[in-house]
Amino acid sequence: MYENEEYEVIELKEILQIIRKYIKVLLIVPIVFAIIGAAISIFLIDPVYEASTTLIVSQSNDSGEAINKGDVDLSKSLIYTYAEMAKSNTVIDNTKQSLNIEELNSDSITVSPVKDTQILKIAVQNTNPQLATDIANTLVKEFTLEISRITKTENVAVVDVAKVPQNPIKPNKLMNTVIAGVLGEMLILLLVFLKEYLDNTLKTEKDIEKYLGISVIGTIPNFNQGSKQANGKVYNNKGSEISNSGIIQKNCNEY
Repeated sequence: MYENEEYEVIELKEILQIIRKYIKVLLIVPIVFAIIGAAISIFLIDPVYEASTTLIVSQSNDSGEAINKGDVDLSKSLIYTYAEMAKSNTVIDNTKQSLNIEELNSDSITVSPVKDTQILKIAVQNTNPQLATDIANTLVKEFTLEISRITKTENVAVVDVAKVPQNPIKPNKLMNTVIAGVLGEMLILLLVFLKEYLDNTLKTEKDIEKYLGISVIGTIPNFNQGSKQANGKVYNNKGSEISNSGIIQKNCNEY
Protein backbone atom coordinates (compact mmCIF):
# COMPACT_ATOMS: atom_id res chain seq x y z
CA MET A 1 0.00 0.00 0.00
CA TYR A 2 2.83 2.39 0.84
CA GLU A 3 5.44 1.08 -1.62
CA ASN A 4 4.94 3.84 -4.21
CA GLU A 5 4.51 6.69 -1.77
CA GLU A 6 7.40 9.15 -1.49
CA TYR A 7 8.16 11.21 1.54
CA GLU A 8 10.33 14.30 1.65
CA VAL A 9 12.79 13.83 4.47
CA ILE A 10 15.02 16.62 5.70
CA GLU A 11 18.39 15.11 6.50
CA LEU A 12 20.46 16.21 9.46
CA LYS A 13 23.14 17.42 7.07
CA GLU A 14 20.62 19.70 5.35
CA ILE A 15 19.48 21.09 8.70
CA LEU A 16 23.07 21.86 9.66
CA GLN A 17 23.62 23.52 6.28
CA ILE A 18 20.57 25.73 6.80
CA ILE A 19 21.73 26.68 10.28
CA ARG A 20 25.21 27.44 8.97
CA LYS A 21 23.74 29.55 6.17
CA TYR A 22 21.76 31.73 8.59
CA ILE A 23 24.10 31.49 11.58
CA LYS A 24 24.49 35.26 11.96
CA VAL A 25 20.77 35.88 12.01
CA LEU A 26 20.22 32.95 14.37
CA LEU A 27 22.68 34.52 16.80
CA ILE A 28 21.71 38.17 16.47
CA VAL A 29 17.91 37.88 16.70
CA PRO A 30 17.75 36.11 20.11
CA ILE A 31 20.28 38.57 21.51
CA VAL A 32 18.11 41.48 20.34
CA PHE A 33 15.02 39.86 21.85
CA ALA A 34 16.87 39.24 25.12
CA ILE A 35 17.93 42.89 25.29
CA ILE A 36 14.36 44.00 24.64
CA GLY A 37 13.07 41.64 27.35
CA ALA A 38 15.62 42.96 29.84
CA ALA A 39 14.81 46.57 28.96
CA ILE A 40 11.08 45.99 29.44
CA SER A 41 11.68 44.31 32.81
CA ILE A 42 13.94 47.12 34.02
CA PHE A 43 12.29 50.24 32.66
CA LEU A 44 8.62 49.45 31.91
CA ILE A 45 7.49 47.01 34.61
CA ASP A 46 7.14 48.39 38.11
CA PRO A 47 8.82 46.23 40.79
CA VAL A 48 6.44 44.48 43.17
CA TYR A 49 7.32 43.89 46.83
CA GLU A 50 5.80 41.39 49.23
CA ALA A 51 5.44 41.76 52.99
CA SER A 52 4.21 38.81 55.05
CA THR A 53 3.13 38.11 58.60
CA THR A 54 2.14 34.92 60.41
CA LEU A 55 -0.58 34.17 62.94
CA ILE A 56 -1.31 31.21 65.16
CA VAL A 57 -4.84 30.02 65.77
CA SER A 58 -5.49 28.19 69.04
CA GLN A 59 -8.64 26.84 70.59
CA SER A 60 -9.64 28.89 73.59
CA ASN A 61 -9.44 26.97 76.87
CA ASP A 62 -10.82 28.93 79.83
CA SER A 63 -10.93 25.96 82.18
CA GLY A 64 -7.15 25.92 82.63
CA GLU A 65 -6.95 22.28 81.58
CA ALA A 66 -4.12 21.03 79.40
CA ILE A 67 -4.69 21.30 75.66
CA ASN A 68 -5.40 17.89 74.16
CA LYS A 69 -5.23 16.56 70.59
CA GLY A 70 -8.89 17.39 69.99
CA ASP A 71 -8.23 21.06 70.72
CA VAL A 72 -5.37 21.08 68.25
CA ASP A 73 -7.47 19.39 65.56
CA LEU A 74 -10.24 21.91 66.13
CA SER A 75 -7.77 24.78 65.81
CA LYS A 76 -6.52 23.35 62.51
CA SER A 77 -10.08 23.20 61.20
CA LEU A 78 -10.60 26.84 62.19
CA ILE A 79 -7.60 27.83 60.07
CA TYR A 80 -9.52 27.57 56.80
CA THR A 81 -12.50 29.45 58.21
CA TYR A 82 -10.25 32.24 59.46
CA ALA A 83 -8.41 32.33 56.12
CA GLU A 84 -11.66 33.29 54.40
CA MET A 85 -12.53 35.81 57.07
CA ALA A 86 -9.16 37.53 56.72
CA LYS A 87 -10.09 38.59 53.17
CA SER A 88 -13.65 39.55 53.99
CA ASN A 89 -14.99 42.91 52.85
CA THR A 90 -15.33 44.05 56.46
CA VAL A 91 -11.65 43.43 57.26
CA ILE A 92 -10.48 45.02 54.00
CA ASP A 93 -12.71 48.09 54.45
CA ASN A 94 -11.53 48.58 58.03
CA THR A 95 -7.92 48.28 56.85
CA LYS A 96 -8.48 50.95 54.18
CA GLN A 97 -10.02 53.30 56.73
CA SER A 98 -7.20 52.76 59.23
CA LEU A 99 -4.54 53.50 56.61
CA ASN A 100 -6.62 56.21 54.89
CA ILE A 101 -6.16 54.68 51.46
CA GLU A 102 -8.78 54.66 48.71
CA GLU A 103 -8.13 51.30 47.10
CA LEU A 104 -7.07 47.89 48.37
CA ASN A 105 -7.33 45.06 45.89
CA SER A 106 -8.11 41.76 47.56
CA ASP A 107 -6.16 39.98 44.79
CA SER A 108 -2.97 41.50 46.21
CA ILE A 109 -3.62 39.73 49.52
CA THR A 110 -2.80 36.05 49.96
CA VAL A 111 -3.98 34.15 53.03
CA SER A 112 -2.67 30.60 53.21
CA PRO A 113 -2.70 28.05 56.03
CA VAL A 114 0.63 26.32 56.63
CA LYS A 115 0.06 22.60 56.13
CA ASP A 116 -0.41 20.46 59.27
CA THR A 117 0.05 23.46 61.57
CA GLN A 118 -2.05 26.06 63.34
CA ILE A 119 -0.14 28.80 61.47
CA LEU A 120 -1.82 31.22 59.10
CA LYS A 121 0.37 33.23 56.71
CA ILE A 122 -0.81 36.54 55.30
CA ALA A 123 1.16 38.11 52.44
CA VAL A 124 0.54 41.47 50.77
CA GLN A 125 2.01 42.62 47.44
CA ASN A 126 2.42 46.24 46.42
CA THR A 127 4.73 48.40 44.34
CA ASN A 128 5.48 50.40 47.50
CA PRO A 129 7.40 48.24 50.02
CA GLN A 130 6.43 50.41 53.02
CA LEU A 131 2.76 50.38 52.06
CA ALA A 132 2.83 46.61 51.61
CA THR A 133 4.20 46.29 55.15
CA ASP A 134 1.64 48.68 56.61
CA ILE A 135 -1.23 46.87 54.90
CA ALA A 136 -0.07 43.47 56.16
CA ASN A 137 0.26 44.60 59.80
CA THR A 138 -2.95 46.64 59.78
CA LEU A 139 -4.89 43.83 58.12
CA VAL A 140 -3.80 41.44 60.87
CA LYS A 141 -4.85 43.95 63.52
CA GLU A 142 -8.29 44.46 61.97
CA PHE A 143 -8.69 40.73 61.40
CA THR A 144 -7.91 39.98 65.06
CA LEU A 145 -10.45 42.56 66.20
CA GLU A 146 -13.10 41.12 63.90
CA ILE A 147 -12.46 37.58 65.19
CA SER A 148 -12.81 38.81 68.77
CA ARG A 149 -16.04 40.61 67.93
CA ILE A 150 -17.61 37.59 66.22
CA THR A 151 -16.40 34.68 68.36
CA LYS A 152 -16.04 36.58 71.67
CA THR A 153 -12.67 34.88 72.11
CA GLU A 154 -9.03 35.82 71.63
CA ASN A 155 -7.63 32.72 70.02
CA VAL A 156 -5.54 34.46 67.35
CA ALA A 157 -2.03 35.70 68.10
CA VAL A 158 0.66 37.27 65.96
CA VAL A 159 3.80 35.17 65.55
CA ASP A 160 5.81 37.43 63.22
CA VAL A 161 5.02 40.99 62.24
CA ALA A 162 5.64 42.10 58.67
CA LYS A 163 8.95 43.80 57.91
CA VAL A 164 9.72 46.15 55.05
CA PRO A 165 10.98 44.01 52.12
CA GLN A 166 14.29 45.06 50.60
CA ASN A 167 14.11 43.23 47.27
CA PRO A 168 11.17 42.94 44.85
CA ILE A 169 9.72 39.52 44.10
CA LYS A 170 8.91 40.47 40.50
CA PRO A 171 9.60 41.04 37.75
CA ASN A 172 12.25 38.34 37.49
CA LYS A 173 14.65 40.19 35.19
CA LEU A 174 16.87 37.18 34.48
CA MET A 175 13.99 34.85 33.67
CA ASN A 176 12.28 37.44 31.46
CA THR A 177 15.54 37.99 29.57
CA VAL A 178 16.05 34.27 29.02
CA ILE A 179 12.43 33.74 27.95
CA ALA A 180 12.64 36.64 25.47
CA GLY A 181 15.85 35.22 24.01
CA VAL A 182 14.35 31.74 23.65
CA LEU A 183 11.22 33.15 22.01
CA GLY A 184 13.37 35.12 19.60
CA GLU A 185 15.37 32.00 18.71
CA MET A 186 12.21 29.95 18.18
CA LEU A 187 10.69 32.66 15.99
CA ILE A 188 13.72 33.08 13.74
CA LEU A 189 14.13 29.31 13.41
CA LEU A 190 10.51 29.01 12.35
CA LEU A 191 10.92 31.76 9.76
CA VAL A 192 14.20 30.35 8.43
CA PHE A 193 12.92 26.81 7.98
CA LEU A 194 9.63 28.11 6.56
CA LYS A 195 11.55 30.17 4.01
CA GLU A 196 13.68 27.18 3.04
CA TYR A 197 10.64 24.90 2.84
CA LEU A 198 8.77 27.29 0.53
CA ASP A 199 11.83 27.87 -1.65
CA ASN A 200 11.38 25.42 -4.58
CA THR A 201 14.27 26.67 -6.72
CA LEU A 202 17.07 24.31 -7.73
CA LYS A 203 20.44 25.46 -6.49
CA THR A 204 22.84 22.51 -6.72
CA GLU A 205 23.49 19.43 -8.84
CA LYS A 206 22.11 17.38 -5.99
CA ASP A 207 18.79 19.25 -6.19
CA ILE A 208 18.50 18.49 -9.93
CA GLU A 209 19.13 14.80 -9.37
CA LYS A 210 16.80 14.69 -6.38
CA TYR A 211 13.78 16.56 -7.72
CA LEU A 212 14.04 16.05 -11.52
CA GLY A 213 15.43 12.52 -11.47
CA ILE A 214 18.10 13.22 -14.10
CA SER A 215 21.86 13.06 -13.91
CA VAL A 216 24.06 16.13 -14.35
CA ILE A 217 26.69 15.59 -17.05
CA GLY A 218 28.34 18.98 -16.82
CA THR A 219 28.27 22.41 -15.22
CA ILE A 220 29.24 25.91 -16.33
CA PRO A 221 31.58 27.52 -13.80
CA ASN A 222 30.93 31.08 -12.66
CA PHE A 223 34.08 32.92 -13.65
CA ASN A 224 32.74 36.20 -12.30
CA GLN A 225 32.38 34.94 -8.72
CA GLY A 226 34.66 36.91 -6.44
CA SER A 227 35.67 39.32 -9.22
CA LYS A 228 34.88 42.91 -10.20
CA GLN A 229 33.68 44.30 -13.53
CA ALA A 230 34.56 47.73 -14.95
CA ASN A 231 34.47 49.21 -18.47
CA GLY A 232 33.31 45.93 -19.99
CA LYS A 233 36.25 44.03 -18.48
CA VAL A 234 36.32 41.54 -15.60
CA TYR A 235 39.15 41.61 -13.06
CA ASN A 236 40.04 39.10 -10.36
CA ASN A 237 40.77 40.01 -6.73
CA LYS A 238 44.40 40.67 -7.62
CA GLY A 239 43.48 43.23 -10.28
CA SER A 240 44.41 41.11 -13.32
CA GLU A 241 42.08 41.04 -16.31
CA ILE A 242 40.49 37.63 -16.70
CA SER A 243 37.96 38.34 -19.47
CA ASN A 244 36.41 41.03 -21.59
CA SER A 245 32.69 40.87 -20.88
CA GLY A 246 31.88 43.03 -23.91
CA ILE A 247 33.62 40.63 -26.30
CA ILE A 248 32.03 37.63 -24.62
CA GLN A 249 28.56 39.18 -24.88
CA LYS A 250 29.18 40.04 -28.57
CA ASN A 251 30.30 36.52 -29.39
CA CYS A 252 27.29 35.09 -27.62
CA ASN A 253 24.95 37.31 -29.60
CA GLU A 254 26.51 36.16 -32.92
CA TYR A 255 25.59 32.61 -32.11
